[in-house]
Amino acid sequence: MACVTHMLRSPESPTLAETLDLALQHSLYLHHRASMRAAEVQIENAAKAMFAMQSYDVLMALFTADMEEAASEKDERNRDIILAAIAAILAARLDRDVQTLRPGLVAALSAAVVNAALSKYGVAGDLRQIDAESYLRLHGAELVKDLNTFSRQRLAKMLADGLASGDSFDTIATRIMASFDEMNMARALKIARTEASKAWAYAELESARRMEEAGFVMVKEWLLGPLHAVMDPCDANHEAGAIPLHRPFPSGDMATPQHPNCGCSVITYPASGQPQPWGATIGGLPLYPPPGFDQGDEV
Repeated sequence: MACVTHMLRSPESPTLAETLDLALQHSLYLHHRASMRAAEVQIENAAKAMFAMQSYDVLMALFTADMEEAASEKDERNRDIILAAIAAILAARLDRDVQTLRPGLVAALSAAVVNAALSKYGVAGDLRQIDAESYLRLHGAELVKDLNTFSRQRLAKMLADGLASGDSFDTIATRIMASFDEMNMARALKIARTEASKAWAYAELESARRMEEAGFVMVKEWLLGPLHAVMDPCDANHEAGAIPLHRPFPSGDMATPQHPNCGCSVITYPASGQPQPWGATIGGLPLYPPPGFDQGDEV
């Protein structure tokens, strides 16, 4: 499966290969979005709920902080006292936030497994085939950590700006109350799309790894999203073509997404020109190449 330059970057008329490549990217992107849509909505709603709960806890921390002590010190001390209270309440939320996000992540990973590498060769997948528990436990905690960092940074800027302007603590607290919830809409949608993409890539690579265990020589390829009109590290990843499964792409990423809202996809398949053990079984089911798809000779 040759890799070609994305036609949106070519100043000349696209070749037939480029046109077919774009059509493949577009069809895979639509399939990806359709398969993951329900999980994306679930993650988005969970992120909104999590932000709302974080907002409530942060506002409670503001109201219960010792404002008289804070007001008696210098501005830097004021900010440190309030941020310490906010950081403490966000840290205490970690386990609850992971549990809030977990159902959506499970749904995304489940949908991804069903549509991952093995399904192309006649083997239906489910979460039992990959290390789903480890993924959910580690990745859920990492996601929450990032979100809490985002929350603290945003609040820190609001506090610093308010103190620099000489605003009272009541004014700063009122401004936070009015604006903190605003971050849960677009941010939640970005989280949903990014996390669904991560789940898809994880399932694809894990399915390919199982095929390696069965004796296949696997490669992976980075396909640009059809609406990917701005050049960034994704282009270099795409132009690298088919690379070994365990080699990072030029950007250093092992798989998509390369950035938030990345619409690219990673696909895996047996390397062409290599003897492959077609007919080998995974989960009791034999693997056969799709009709007309050249993926190398049988062993």
